[in-house]
Amino acid sequence: MLRTFILFFSLFIFSTSIFSQSLVFAELVGTPIVNTSGWNLTGAAVAGDTGGDTDANQDEVILTNNVDGSSGGAFYSQPIDLATCYQWNVDFYFRINDGDGADGIAFCFLDVPPTGFVSGGGVGIPQTANGIKVIFDTYDNGCGANPEIQIYNGAGYNECAAGIVKVNNAGGNLNFIRSSGYNHVIINYNSGVITVNVNGTQWLSTNYTVSFVGYMGFTASTGGSNDRHSIKNARIYADIAEPDAGSDISICSGSSGQIGAANNPTYIYSWSPAAGLNQTNISNPLVTLTNTGTTDLTQTFTVTTTLASNPTSCPVSDQVVVTVKPDRFSTVNASVCQGGSYTIGGQSFSTAGQHQAIVSAANGCDSVITLNLTLNPIFSGTINQSICQGGSYVFFGQTLSNSGIYSQTLQNAAGCDSIVNLNLTMNPVLSTTQNVAICPGDSYTFFGQTLTNAGSYSQSLQNSAGCDSIVYLNLSIKPTTSATITYAMCDGLSYNFNGQTITAAGSYSATLIGSNGCDSIVTLLMTIYPIPTAPNLINNSPLSCPGDLLSLTAAPVSNGNFTWTGPNNFASLSQDTLFNAYPINMGIYTATVTVNGCVSPSASIPVTITNIFNFEDFIFPNVITPDGDEINDKLDIQSYFYTCYEFELFIYNRWGNIVFSHKFNEDPFEGKTADGTDLNDGVYFYKLVYSEGSKSGYFHILR
Repeated sequence: MLRTFILFFSLFIFSTSIFSQSLVFAELVGTPIVNTSGWNLTGAAVAGDTGGDTDANQDEVILTNNVDGSSGGAFYSQPIDLATCYQWNVDFYFRINDGDGADGIAFCFLDVPPTGFVSGGGVGIPQTANGIKVIFDTYDNGCGANPEIQIYNGAGYNECAAGIVKVNNAGGNLNFIRSSGYNHVIINYNSGVITVNVNGTQWLSTNYTVSFVGYMGFTASTGGSNDRHSIKNARIYADIAEPDAGSDISICSGSSGQIGAANNPTYIYSWSPAAGLNQTNISNPLVTLTNTGTTDLTQTFTVTTTLASNPTSCPVSDQVVVTVKPDRFSTVNASVCQGGSYTIGGQSFSTAGQHQAIVSAANGCDSVITLNLTLNPIFSGTINQSICQGGSYVFFGQTLSNSGIYSQTLQNAAGCDSIVNLNLTMNPVLSTTQNVAICPGDSYTFFGQTLTNAGSYSQSLQNSAGCDSIVYLNLSIKPTTSATITYAMCDGLSYNFNGQTITAAGSYSATLIGSNGCDSIVTLLMTIYPIPTAPNLINNSPLSCPGDLLSLTAAPVSNGNFTWTGPNNFASLSQDTLFNAYPINMGIYTATVTVNGCVSPSASIPVTITNIFNFEDFIFPNVITPDGDEINDKLDIQSYFYTCYEFELFIYNRWGNIVFSHKFNEDPFEGKTADGTDLNDGVYFYKLVYSEGSKSGYFHILR
C-alpha cells in the first residue's frame, strides 16, 4: 500500500506542475486516422503511419519523407495574442528516423507560418518568419555536438545565431533524439519563461517575452539528408474563453431583442457600450433602443470573455450589430353617421373622439395612425299601437294587419337618416286552457258549474283590451295506480320500505298516496345474495432477481370479479396478473372477489425478491497483482458479489485511451489489453456503467 501511494503522489505532482492550463486550445489526435480539422498542412506534411508505434493506424502527421530536400509544416489556423495570453503548454510526441540524418524538427510560435515547401535547411522555418522556436536539431552546422535541443527567438533560424539557448550532445546524452521510437515533449510558456521537458526530464529553460499575435505549429526538413520526421498526439493547452455575441438582429423602435448566446458558467462576460442593455455582465442581455428618425439606425455591441477560474486568461471579443427600425405616425380626420363606423387597418371605430390605430408597416414595425372621428346624429321616433285580432292600422300609406315592428326612413339636414318606428301589437282573442284531473268520486267547480265527469268545457269572456277571451277546461279522472319494485341486496344489509325494515327475501306490499294524489298500491319483491368467501391466492414469490416475472393468481369463482391492491399503488381487476417485479414492488398483495355485487373478505400474500444489489454500495478494489500466483490476479466484479444487473466496465490508461472493456458474464480484466498484451505497472482508471448511472475512479497494477 505504501509503494502504491508514493507512485500515485509522484505522478500527481508531476502532472500538476506541467499542466497548469486546463483547456485544450488545439490538438492533432485521433485513431485510426488523425483528425487535422483546423490545421493547415504545408509542403510534404500528410497523415500517415511510420512504423514508429505498435499499430498500423494513420494516427501520425508525417512532416517530411525520408528523401533529400523534403520539408513540411502543420500550423493551427486560429492565432493567439501573447500580449494578453500569458500562459500555454504544448504536449506532443516526435520521431526522427528511417534515414542517415537530417535537419531536425521544431515547435514554433510564428507571426507568419509556412504556406508551402521551404527550400534549404533551417528545420523548415521560413527565413522571414518571426517568433519563438524550440528545435530538436540533428545536423551539425559547426556550432556544437549534435543532436541539440535549442530555444531561439527572432526572425528565421540559424543554430549558430547569437542569443540562441541550447544544450548539446556532450557525452552522448542526447543520442535518443534520433530514434526508431517516439520521444515525449512538454513545452511550457509562462509570462515569457519557456521550459522544455523531454521524456520526463527538463533540458532547457529561458526567458523570451513576446507580445504579438501568432500561430502555433510544427516544422521539419531533411536538408541534404533523408530522415523521416513525424509527430503524434499533439495537444496545445491554453485558458481561452470563446466569445459568442450571437447573430445580428433587427428590432423596432422601443422594443427589445436578445443578443449573445447561452451562458457558460465558467466564463466572465463584459459587454460594451452599456447604453441600451439591461445587463453588461451576462452572456445574453436584452437590448432596448429607440429610433426617432425616419431611417434605420444601427448599433454595434462587443462582448469580451475571460475564464472565471483565471480572470487573467486571454480575453477574447466578438461583435453583433443591432438594427433599430423607426416607427411611422399620421393623422386622419373623418365623420360618420351615428350608428356607423370608420375602419383603419382592420380596426373599426364607432364612437366620437380621438383614437389610435396600430397598423403593420412595410418595414415590419408598427405605424401609428391618429383618427379624429365625428358622429353626425340620427333622429328617430317610436309609435306604440295595438289592435284586436282581425283589425288593421295604416302607417305612411301601408295597411298593417299583423303585429310587428315597422320603420319609415327619412333624411335629415345633416344627410343622415331619420327613422320613425312603429311597434304594432295585435291583441288576440285570448284563450287559456286549464287541464284538471280529479280522483274518482271527487268534483270540480268551473264558473259556477259542478263537474264530476271527465270531458272538455268552455266559457267566453271580454278582456281589459276590449277583445274576446275564452277559457277552456280539460277535465280528467285519475286512475287508481299500482307499482312493483324488484330489489336485491347482500346478506347482512337492510332496506326501508314504507317504514318497514326489510332484511329477508320475500314479497311485501303497501298502500300509498301516489304522485297523482290518489291511492296507489306498491309491491316489493326482495332478493338476498350471500357474501362470497375470501379468494384463494397463489404466487411464485420469492423471486430470484429484480425484474423477474411475478405471477399473481386467484382461484376461479363462478361469476366472480377480482380486485387486487398492493405496494407502489398496484391495482388490478384481473384474476391472473403477470409483471416484472422490482424492489419497490415487494410487500403484501391483497385481493377480494365480488359476486352479484357482494364483496368477500380480503385475502393476502407476501412478495419478496432474494437478490437485491445496489451498485452505489459497491466498493471498487484499488489494486490488482496479475503475477500468476492466483491471488488478486483479476478484476472480476461478478466474483465479489452476486448481481442480476447488467453492467459494462471500461479500463483507461493515463492518456485516456481505452485499454480493455467487458460486459456482464464476459471474461474479467487480468491486467492485459483486449488482444492479450500485458499492461505496464501503474495507475489506471475505470468507469463502471449500469442502468441507474455510473461510477468511476482509479486502481493500480502491481506485479
